[in-house]
Amino acid sequence: MQKRRSPPWGAIEAFIVASRRATSFKDAASQLALSPAAFSRRIQMLEEHVGVKLFNRVGQTPTLTAAGVRYLQRLEPSYEAMRAATEWMAPDAERRALRLGMSQSFAVSWLVPRLPDFYKKCQGIELVIQTCADNVELAGGAADLRILYGHGDWPNFTSQKLFDLEAFVVSPPVLLDGTPAPKSIEDLQDVPLLELIHPRNQWSEWLSQAGYTAPLREPRYFDSAQVMYEAASQGLGVALGVFPLVDSFLQSGRLQIAFESSQPLSGAYHLAALPEVRRHPAVQILWHWLINDPSCIVFSELKNLAS
Repeated sequence: MQKRRSPPWGAIEAFIVASRRATSFKDAASQLALSPAAFSRRIQMLEEHVGVKLFNRVGQTPTLTAAGVRYLQRLEPSYEAMRAATEWMAPDAERRALRLGMSQSFAVSWLVPRLPDFYKKCQGIELVIQTCADNVELAGGAADLRILYGHGDWPNFTSQKLFDLEAFVVSPPVLLDGTPAPKSIEDLQDVPLLELIHPRNQWSEWLSQAGYTAPLREPRYFDSAQVMYEAASQGLGVALGVFPLVDSFLQSGRLQIAFESSQPLSGAYHLAALPEVRRHPAVQILWHWLINDPSCIVFSELKNLAS
């Protein structure tokens, strides 16, 4: 059986660049210092190689087909792995800033308060914080280290659990329509529920863990925990609180723990990096600092904020 040849690297690179917010093939071509005709030939070559159409070419801005979206999801992590490995082989890699990726909510609530300790203990390491709301985009981005929510099973990455999560219901004292804060799980029938797009279905998981099976309202969705908690604090509904994302809202009194019922979530926060990046000395220092941070607040300490 004849082996199928891999597509040319130039064609793969053209596909990745065109998929990442390029306004046109002409714009993508300029990013690679190619003529539009040469760039289009690379895309055509790749489409012929995989045997499917990857882009819709209607109008000025190319859009991915359904097959193109699936191909990008599978291809991008490997592309980033090769790019990162090449960067770390460069002679000046020792002096390059480390890029640490995470959600914006996690950066604001957990990392930023700890940065003074990092700058004190890890002098000489320059750190760039990269934030993204989407876990998939974060895993496929250009960060050297990532803090991801999930089960630690991301392809191509080595990972280590940072901490587990427990969730509890948080609410303002009174909702916008005058409804009082829920005092029991049964009271959730009467209030709007707020939930994150990712990780999705946390309310269903939490209710199942609590043994509650009665149907509730369809949640109102948000792509940012900080925005969701802000909406809850203004009386738009109740949300599931998790440390560290809700910590500042509880400490300020803008939200309160509605009632004593915390349930573990199946996912956890993990540190993740490509194996070849993980072995770099500066990355090991940052990894060790993140894993051994002594100032993590456990859920039992947060319960005191409800009183």
